[in-house]
This record gives sequence, structure tokens and C-alpha cells, in this order.
Amino acid sequence: MKRILPKIGLTGALLAALVLCLPLTMLGNSPLLNKVRRYVSDAPVAEPEKDQWTFSADRVVGSHTSEYVEAFGNCTLSLGENELRADFARYYQSTGWVFVKGNIRARWGGDFLQAEEGEFDLNTLTGWLKRGRLFMAKPHIYVEAEQVERTNGDTYKFKNAKVTACDGEKPSWSVTTEEGDVELDGRVHLYRSAFRIKDVPVFYWPYMVLPGRKPRQSGFLMPYMSSSKKLGFQMNLPYYWAINDEADMTFYQNYMSRRGYMQGLEFRHANDAATRGVWKVDMLKDNIRAVTEADEWKDYRGDGLARPNRSRWWVRSKYNGWLGSPSLQVKLDLDLVSDQDYLRDFQDGPTGFEHDREEFLDAFGRDIENKDSLTRTSTAFLNRSWDRFGLAATARYVEDLRYMNGNGKSGDNTTPQTLPELEAFAFQQSLAGTPLEVSAEAKYDFFLRNKGHSGQRVRATPELKIPLSSRFGTIIPSAGIDYTGYSLTRHEGYGNQTIVDDGGRTDELDSNATRSGFQSRTTWNAGFTAFSEMTRVFALGDEVRADPGLVGTSRWTRLRHSVTPRVEYSYTPTITGQDKLPYFDQFDRITGENLVTYSLTNVLDRRRESVVLSPGHGGDPQASVATDYLDFLLFRLEQSYDRNEATRNHDLAQYERRPFSDVMAELRIRPETFIDLISRAWFSPYKTRLTENENTVRLYRDDLGEITLGYDYLVKIDEYKRYRDRTMSILDLGAKWFVNDTFTLAAKYRHDFNEQKDLERTLRLSWAADCYTLHFQFTQKPNDNRFEVGFDLYNF
Repeated sequence: MKRILPKIGLTGALLAALVLCLPLTMLGNSPLLNKVRRYVSDAPVAEPEKDQWTFSADRVVGSHTSEYVEAFGNCTLSLGENELRADFARYYQSTGWVFVKGNIRARWGGDFLQAEEGEFDLNTLTGWLKRGRLFMAKPHIYVEAEQVERTNGDTYKFKNAKVTACDGEKPSWSVTTEEGDVELDGRVHLYRSAFRIKDVPVFYWPYMVLPGRKPRQSGFLMPYMSSSKKLGFQMNLPYYWAINDEADMTFYQNYMSRRGYMQGLEFRHANDAATRGVWKVDMLKDNIRAVTEADEWKDYRGDGLARPNRSRWWVRSKYNGWLGSPSLQVKLDLDLVSDQDYLRDFQDGPTGFEHDREEFLDAFGRDIENKDSLTRTSTAFLNRSWDRFGLAATARYVEDLRYMNGNGKSGDNTTPQTLPELEAFAFQQSLAGTPLEVSAEAKYDFFLRNKGHSGQRVRATPELKIPLSSRFGTIIPSAGIDYTGYSLTRHEGYGNQTIVDDGGRTDELDSNATRSGFQSRTTWNAGFTAFSEMTRVFALGDEVRADPGLVGTSRWTRLRHSVTPRVEYSYTPTITGQDKLPYFDQFDRITGENLVTYSLTNVLDRRRESVVLSPGHGGDPQASVATDYLDFLLFRLEQSYDRNEATRNHDLAQYERRPFSDVMAELRIRPETFIDLISRAWFSPYKTRLTENENTVRLYRDDLGEITLGYDYLVKIDEYKRYRDRTMSILDLGAKWFVNDTFTLAAKYRHDFNEQKDLERTLRLSWAADCYTLHFQFTQKPNDNRFEVGFDLYNF
């Protein structure tokens, strides 16, 4: 029988309660906020208050005059889901000192504490534990120490400890340390420590900090290690600095035995939901240089360029934000590099081209130019849109790598820079009181060159449409005007200027034929778009019943087939005398067009009904039917007829008339979540064979892995309207196999059938244990073999 003791009486129940409450206060609870309600065996039952701990023990020995009071057996202290246990406790009344021993266990907020014995000062809430084990759930960390001390400032200190994130008595890895401490946020400081694999020491570290409960904490990240023919042994050790909740910075210490030391820096920030930026720079003094083209790597030769520079760098950035108001949007793309070989040399790793390109696409949806490109483009964009109108300003700088590092003189660079471009546009909208719809765009550009013509261009392109619909279909006639005016600020002819037309054929323009002063060009265009849609729905069976016995089942119940024929016609008259106009970009040469394009699209859409459990009116689950739809098949045919080509009278001896374009067939299949298929093929009615083919197939299952197949084919073509100088036939195979819960095998293979050589062969082995991941990767490319090893310690 239990009874409540008087407050002036200090019994064993008080002793055990205070002793067992201490570990809870060590985990962040104030003793002033957690009162202890005392119980002994012969006290009557009383309901504790919400902020009081409940206590029970088998036996208590002591009196009012005793120096200390002792409690024995199954001492338990609990508050809600939190609980403390111990076998024995001794409390010294005059000093407030308590000694506990035997199976000391605490559960608090998901963290656990165990020890054999300990002593504490209940006044200051300090003390020690002997042979203690501390487990922090967030992060998943075990600390096992010969002695754990709780000091002023709500921190732990320990000696001769083992720290790990692995479960079990023999962890896969651990860190042993002579001294250490744990802060309340879970951060662990270790002094004179050794990293061990299966209790075997691997390396010694004088000081180490392991992150705690916070998701972002400063410290060293896992190193990246590899070995390759071009770079030698490589080790990249990043240091992460969490500046604040909105910004962080990473310093990359990248050592390559063949190339030297590269320093990298990455700054990221997200000031608000509409603002995000990633800024990166890498710098290297290269041990290797190519003074002549013959000194280049074999796969780099053929462009007529050398790389004599040792100082190498790459600056890149993506930024989305606003200026003054969120409605005034700002976008920045920065991409500058020291030479034409840099991105081909440094493709892999956390600061390599492939990693950064994927990061930019994932985070911003904007790409950067290919690593083989001889130009790098940087753009600053400012935009403000209203309901019907908008304004935009752009500055664009194109870095031409052919005129750097002594390959070409900077003064001979004819690449135009757009500084700036101003644009005003009206979105397509109805004219009041009429069925007409109008849209317009006006653009001002200032082009600057080191060599060649520089000046201003104004272009206005208003367009008028009139949509006409009936139950048989829709037709949308359109007509527009294209006005362009030029005013050169510098007239400097330099001979022939090479351009590439829409068909891929290069052409030579005589820049000396360009006139100075103000010039203009006006033309018009017209056309129409006509389309219709025919649909039919097929029933595939009875609708699914909301039967509890059918929960988890699903079935296709409807199939919708839609057919969409479409015809598009566009006409632009042929303009003569354009050779007198300057050429800055493709808009400065308008070609005549008289083109009809026709297509037929088939789409199959399925309706699926599934029986699921959903909350009923009384809260009890009940069966219901859920419906979802999926366009699982698309098949499209498209071809064009060029009336200008059909009536062409020049160059007939070299190029016969071919007004019909290739027939394009597109097929997309995705019946369920285990297969994706996309195939496009172009068939020439004149060559009676494929001229281009793109195929992508992906088979996947979450518990098994995936298989991907890609094939791209381009045939060499020399026609009046298009030109392709070589045949390309590329096979891309990939596979990933989840052998079991921990082991994954992946492979990638790329082959060029035209050149009869392998482009890439990669094999990757990954091992994911309970507290670490480990991977090995071998990649073989032309003129380079690369071996990579990486590991990650979970939660660190």
C-alpha cells in the first residue's frame, strides 16, 4: 500500500527520484520545471500532476536523522514516454550529493543512456558516470566511454571513448579517442583520436569534430579519390562551412599527382523562396602544358589549337533572384574558362564538368555549353511582366577560346558581344470588340566586336491571328510584319565571314559589301494552322465495386483513343539585297519560305480504377474506388512539302529538287511504371532509308534495378537544303542491379559503330551497410583509364 510522505520527510523515494531524474536534466530539462512526486510502498494511490515524475522502488532504508538514505531494487522514474531506471541509489542529505549504481538506464526524447555507476551533485546537476554508453538518435551516434562527466554549461565530457554510427558490439568503423565532449546540439569533439575499421586503427587525427543534430554543420566532408592517366592520383578533400541558415561555402583541396594542386571554392545561398545562387571557381597551376598542337592529348588534336598556359581556371555560376521587388526577376549565367582543354581534362569529381552540369540542370533548369565547345556564354537577364505586357533586358558575353593563350590575336576576334539587348513584348491578346488576336515584340540590340562591324539593331515583329472554330475543327490564320533597322557605330570590313545556315551548311559572306550608315529591311509573313480531334472511348469491362474484399486490386476500365490531324502553312517572300546588311546573328538573314507541314497524332489514354481504404464518416476506414488516367501510348507521323524547293531553278546540276522532307515517326510507350520507350525515326522518300534515328528504352523495377538502351544514328547527307559531313552511329547501354539490400552492381557502355571504337566502358560496385557506403568504379575512355573509390560514413 502506498502513501504520500510529508514534504519535510526525506525518504528513500525522494532519494531515488532525484537520482534518477538527474540524467533527464542532463538531456536538457530544467530541474525547476520537473517536480518529483514521492511514493513509498505503504502510501495511498494519488494521481500525480502533469509536470511531476512518478516513482516506485522495491525497498527504502533511512530515517530523518540519517546522514544518507538508500533505495534498493527496480527504482523507476517516468514522465510521459520518458523513463529512468536504476538498481541502487544513495542520497547524502546535507550536501545534495547522490551515488547510483547498477543498470542505470535513461530514455529521453529518443536518446538512451546506460552506465554501471555514477555520482552527481543535485544542486548543480553535475557529476560523472563510469563505464557509460550514450546513444543519440539524431544523429545516429553511439558514445561508449570509460568515464562520462556532466559539467556546467549542459555538456558532456568523456575519456577513453569509442564513437560510432554502427549498430552491434563490433562496429564496422569507429573512432577511439583519449578525450572528447558532446554539446547539447549533438556535436562531438574528439581529441587525439584514431579512425578504426573493425577495431583496426587506420589513421590518427589530433582533433576531429563530428556533426550533431543540426542538418548543416561545418566540417570536412568525405574525400574524393581516384587515379587516371591524365591526372594521376587525385584526392579532393572538401571543407564545408555553414555560414548561416541561408548560406554556406565549400573549400575544395584538390591534389593531382600529375597536374598539381587545385583550389576550389563554392558559395551557395538561398535568401528566400525566389532567390537562389550557386557560385563556383577553381584555380590550378598545371604541371603539364601543350606548347604545340602535337603536344596535346591525341583525342584533343584536330582543332588547330595549342595550350601553352599553366595558369588554368574555371568560373561558373547560376543565379535566380529579384531586384527591388519579386516581380522584377533576375537571372544570371556565368561561364568563363581559361582554355579549350580545361573542361575535357577535368570532367569528373565534385568540381568536374559532369557534376556541375547536372547540378545546374537540377537546381535551375538551365544548361551550360558542352565541354568540347570552343565558346562559353555568360548571360545577365532582367525581366518584368504584367498581365498583357512585359519588358526584358539582357547582356550576353561570348568567350571565344580560339583567341586565347596565343592561339589567335584578341584583336582579330570577330565574335559579336550583345551589350545590351532591350526587349518589349505584348502577349497574345484579343482586340476589343473583334475576333482578332494580336501579339508583338520589339527588340533593341547593341553589338560590339574587337574586329568587324559594330552597331545597333532595332527589330519589330507584330503578328495578327484570327481563331475560327467549329464542330469539325479549328483554323487559325495569321499574318505578321518583320521590320529591322541598322545603324553602324563602326564600319570595318575584314573579308569573308563564315556563317552556318539552318541546314548545317557553311556559307561565306563578304563583310566588305556591308554599307555604312543607317539601313533597314521590311518583310512580311503569313500562314495558318488547322487541326481537329476525333475521339472514341472503349469500355473494357464493368466498373470496379467498392468491396472491402477487393482492397488493393485495380483494373483498366476505359480506353480512350484520340486522333489529331494537323496542317500548318507558312509563307515568307524571298528578299534580295541582304548582303548589304551587317551580319551579327541568324536574324540578319531571312530566307524565303513556302512550306506546308502535315501530321497525324494518335494517343491512347487508359482509365484505371483501384479499390482503396479511406476514412469513413465515423473515422473508421471504408472501401472506396480511386481513379487515375495515363496517356500510355503516342504515335505521330509528320512530313513537310517545300514549294520553293519544288520550283527551284538554280544548282540543279549539283542538287536535284527534293521538296518532300523526311517522314518523321515518333513512338512513346509507358503502360505502367516499369517501362519507358521513346523512338523517333526519319525516313527519306528519295534515299528510301533512314537518315536519322533516336531511341531510348528504360526498363526498371524498384527491387531489382534498371536497364537503359539508347541508340542515335545520323547519316552523312549533302543536299541543297541540308548538309551533314559525317555519319554517326552511337550505342549507349546502361544497367543497374540491386543484388541484395547492400550490394549494387552498375555498368555503362558506349560504342561508336562508325569509328569502330568504344567511347566509354564503366563498371561500378557499391556496398551500402548500416552505417557506411563504399563504391569502386573503373572507367575506360579513349586515351584515359580512371579508377575511383569513394566512401561515406552515414550521418557524418
